[in-house]
Amino acid sequence: MAHTVDPTFVNELAGYGASDIKACFNCGNCTAVCSLTDRGAAFPRKFIRYAQLGIKDRLAASKEMWLCYYCGDCSATCPRQAEPGEFVAAARRYVISQYDPTTLARRLYTSKAFSLGFLVVAAAILTLIMLAGYGSMPREALRLDSFIDVAYIHYTGQTVIIIAGLIALLSLITMVNRLSKALNGIASDGGGALDEAANRSSFLAALKTAVLEVAAQTRFDKCNAEPTPWFLRRRFVHLSIMWGFLGLLAATGLDLLFKEPFSQVPPYYPMRLLGTVAGLFVLYGASVALINRITQPDKYSAHSLLSDWLFVGLLWGVTLTGFIVEIAVYLPSGSVGAYIVFLVHVVGAMLLVLLLPFTKFAHAVLRPVALFIHEFRTTRPGA
Repeated sequence: MAHTVDPTFVNELAGYGASDIKACFNCGNCTAVCSLTDRGAAFPRKFIRYAQLGIKDRLAASKEMWLCYYCGDCSATCPRQAEPGEFVAAARRYVISQYDPTTLARRLYTSKAFSLGFLVVAAAILTLIMLAGYGSMPREALRLDSFIDVAYIHYTGQTVIIIAGLIALLSLITMVNRLSKALNGIASDGGGALDEAANRSSFLAALKTAVLEVAAQTRFDKCNAEPTPWFLRRRFVHLSIMWGFLGLLAATGLDLLFKEPFSQVPPYYPMRLLGTVAGLFVLYGASVALINRITQPDKYSAHSLLSDWLFVGLLWGVTLTGFIVEIAVYLPSGSVGAYIVFLVHVVGAMLLVLLLPFTKFAHAVLRPVALFIHEFRTTRPGA
């Protein structure tokens, strides 16, 4: 199969964080030390070579970028300081940006000025929309329904979810089409009852493997070269953020279905209890992630783009303000500060959803599907 070669591709990737990859002379040391090198996945030597040669389609079709957890072992032992671990992260950013039909992901990944400007403008617009529904700030009690008309929050939130959902869906469709094409027609018909049954079995097996990988992320444990307390291990931190976030989504959805907006319920109310527990996990995980990025205790934490900070920072801020509002609801009186925190919380939550298709959060949607496609291709009949 012929491939288009682009000798300038390495320079393009530099904008996504792979600034040192030109120093790589393909010695293979990174592959030798990587604990995830198995089943033909040469971390990340083969992957780097695709980039150096400018073979974009092979790079985009590689499963390595979705499997790598960036423990930093390859970067720490690279004799040329080529930062191979950061290169894989940069390649993932690049590929995500190529699937985005709006080109916003590319701009957010490669331009700090654009990222800050986009965040400020989007936050200002959402704030103005919320304030258009402003009513009053009762002090005898925290009356959020009097502060902002619920219709403004409801319909603006729905609009944000629809916009982000459509863009994420288009990105996902683009990825599936390109990846399937690059992997030589992964979804081809088996052509018979036996083949169809075998394909169905391979489909279910691949789906199970992909779901377990995303849900449990056991491969993280292979990346713990240094002894670390269980509660500080990257696997636990990552799972805290992921499952905590899913728990918050579930609690929010159940609230919308079964609870009157802004109505006060006891702390032990099932949806409130679920949201509290899930929020604590998110707050813990996001706090550890931010502290690691600030203190940079390892290779993994040494490199962060503004887009990475945006996701973790927004998630932390939205969760924290949510807890403040939750506590304020049970206080005997309201305050201007509590109303402002609520406004910040609502705007932040909408920004977080709006950035879903563009920031690091996008891999939460694309990664499971990419892993499934690769797994199905390797296990289907005739593979």
